[in-house]
Amino acid sequence: MLHFPSKNTAAHTADRAEVTRLHQLLGDHVWAFSNCRADAPPLPVAEVDWLFYNSLKGTFILSEWKRFPAGVQRVSDVGEPWVLAGGTTVGNPVEQVARQLDAVRRVLRLTVAPLHFPALDPHDINPYQSVYSPQIGPGTEVERLRFGAVHGSLEGLVETIERRYTPTPLILSSQPEQLVLAGTLADLFRCSVPAAVRRKLDPPAAVPAAPSPRIAAIHRELAALHLELASLLDPQPVVAAPAPISASTLVPAPLLSQGNDVPSSLIAKATKSAPPAPAIKAAKTSASGHLKGHVTRLVPASKPTSDNLRNAFLAALQDGQLKSSGVHIGLFGSFVGQHLTGEVKLTDLAPGGLTKWCHAQAEAAGIRIVKDAREPSVVRTVRPTNSQKEAV
Repeated sequence: MLHFPSKNTAAHTADRAEVTRLHQLLGDHVWAFSNCRADAPPLPVAEVDWLFYNSLKGTFILSEWKRFPAGVQRVSDVGEPWVLAGGTTVGNPVEQVARQLDAVRRVLRLTVAPLHFPALDPHDINPYQSVYSPQIGPGTEVERLRFGAVHGSLEGLVETIERRYTPTPLILSSQPEQLVLAGTLADLFRCSVPAAVRRKLDPPAAVPAAPSPRIAAIHRELAALHLELASLLDPQPVVAAPAPISASTLVPAPLLSQGNDVPSSLIAKATKSAPPAPAIKAAKTSASGHLKGHVTRLVPASKPTSDNLRNAFLAALQDGQLKSSGVHIGLFGSFVGQHLTGEVKLTDLAPGGLTKWCHAQAEAAGIRIVKDAREPSVVRTVRPTNSQKEAV
């Protein structure tokens, strides 16, 4: 339910628990104007407890709320008072709401219809009247009413609001038109439009998310996947060096144990027939571990700065363990991206691209680096020549 409370601070207000219950029972397609005033000269100003507008059905329901000191024994149509338990009589609320209905109907026909429903005949607009009193119970005798309905529970009132039908529905399809109609009704019935209601009638346009953070995240994910694929395709096991080949491993033991002179031709033949020693594969994982160690040691996981990234890169360039392999800038960036956990991204630390940034940092530090001929992402330090030293 969208609630439009009265602008008049001195006006009576509905019970808070009952208003909360209405919020639970009614959806936002029902607009509720509480403690409002209908000013339709020459008719007297009407004080209206509740005016409901069902924006899906296009119906208006006027509701007068009454509380009595005792249970209602008899509900009568116009012309007779209501009877409470014990025989006490009170003014007939059906007659009261009928007078209010005249003023509300006049406002809707003369002002609302021409502005918002010009295609409809104003005389076809006819709100529905009702009375709600919690003192009406199962034992109340209710006379058949010519117009409107009476309710002893909010659930019964809500059922009328939701199911009420009219042959001339007042429906606006577009959201901007509904917002204008809400403002018109609030002004005519002296009610306010709370900010929460206005946001629901006119929600702010969705702001598309900036693509750059997601693109950076995709690059980091791709780098991590490439590393994982590389480890699966080339696990790079560390192979132990084979034991040196001696004559004892190639020549039968009995010949040696007997102290016989073994012919040189036999030793040469055995040596020639021995399988070649397996090549020792370089453990590149050691170089990767060194490179990753500089990142984890010098670059904080959260709130890092460009200085932290520069220190890690320069430390890797001067690491003797990385002299032969060089520094793989792509791998270096991948380790940094996986290491970061805060809001700062690699692109924030190395503006303009990591490769260009790394070359600039090395140059600023006086370190000369060159790209590997076969792998441009790998850089190595180069000692300055004598002429370069003299120039410096």
